[in-house]
Amino acid sequence: MSSAAVALLVVSLVVVWGGLAVSIVALVRRPERADYPEGGEHEGRPAARPDGPVEHDT
Repeated sequence: MSSAAVALLVVSLVVVWGGLAVSIVALVRRPERADYPEGGEHEGRPAARPDGPVEHDT
């Protein structure tokens, strides 16, 4: 392998594993969001039929 290939390999490994480490640290520090608004799961919409077409609000 050439020196350029080794350098690119090292840089890509640092980016991937560094991103994983930063993500783990961020999740350990703040595991769950506490600023969600009040509300329920259904928001007053009727339940979808399991055998019917999917209806969108567009």
